[in-house]
Amino acid sequence: MSVNDSTGNLVWPTYQSYTLFNYAIQCVEAVLIIVGNGLTFIAVIKVKNLKQIPTNVFIMSLATSDGIIGLLLPVLVGVKFLDTEHVWKGTTCLLHGPYFSLFLTSLVTLLAIAVDRYLAVVHPLTCKQRMTIRRARIISVVIWILSFGILTTITCYYGLQRNVVLLRSRVVFFVFPKNIAIIFLQILIIGPVLGNIVIYILIYIELKTKRRVGTTRGNNAGANHTVTSKSSKAYVNMMALVLAYLALACVPYYVIAAVLKQGTSTPSWLVYLFDVSVILFYSNSFVNPLIYSWKNRNFREAYKKLMTCRSY
Repeated sequence: MSVNDSTGNLVWPTYQSYTLFNYAIQCVEAVLIIVGNGLTFIAVIKVKNLKQIPTNVFIMSLATSDGIIGLLLPVLVGVKFLDTEHVWKGTTCLLHGPYFSLFLTSLVTLLAIAVDRYLAVVHPLTCKQRMTIRRARIISVVIWILSFGILTTITCYYGLQRNVVLLRSRVVFFVFPKNIAIIFLQILIIGPVLGNIVIYILIYIELKTKRRVGTTRGNNAGANHTVTSKSSKAYVNMMALVLAYLALACVPYYVIAAVLKQGTSTPSWLVYLFDVSVILFYSNSFVNPLIYSWKNRNFREAYKKLMTCRSY
């Protein structure tokens, strides 16, 4: 979250000087992120029941962005651990540009999944024609191109040319022009999040309406509806959990960062709490595969086969 500084600019909080303990924890997180999302990526490619579903193309894209975050995380934290302003001004923006882009890619990919699930629920007979594997791949590629094209350019340009680094109680802030920060927050982050929430509300309303109609028309109609909608509902519940945990992981970080920026003196306990919020923030990237395994039998079986080196 961004807040105003004395010059009228909005300040973007990034990362603080980590202790060795925090660095170790986030390296463990990085391993979990890489392994979990690597398994997801391979599962969608290898398993027939998974690779034939357009939604899983988006899940594979989401796993790719999370996996790259896992690869960047030790480097990102390691650079910050050096705690040198000169390193921050040059190298770090080159790392944070792609990182912000990956975060945006995840948000927009979740929005694409929500739209896909909405089509599957509202138009179950024609959804396979509306969203094919090929279209899902094209949409995923477009999301990646736009996310990296927009955010990497903005972040690195302002990071190298106009950025000011402020150090306060071991917490580092990037200063962006107000209009750029507003675009990033309101359009690129809040927009996809609100879009996801609205679509999932519409999906649950539609599912409830169809269940009520099926009950009114009789047991056979209700049974047929149950069979046709069971898979869609399972995916909806699974991805709604992914979205909910994303919010749970991100909100504390932005709220605490905003509080840290407000005061001239920062209590040490709040700085330590910020450490915890950062760890929670990154946990989102390795929790997703756990949710897939918990809520989807095909993913669960695929993970088991991959981890035990069994053939498909």
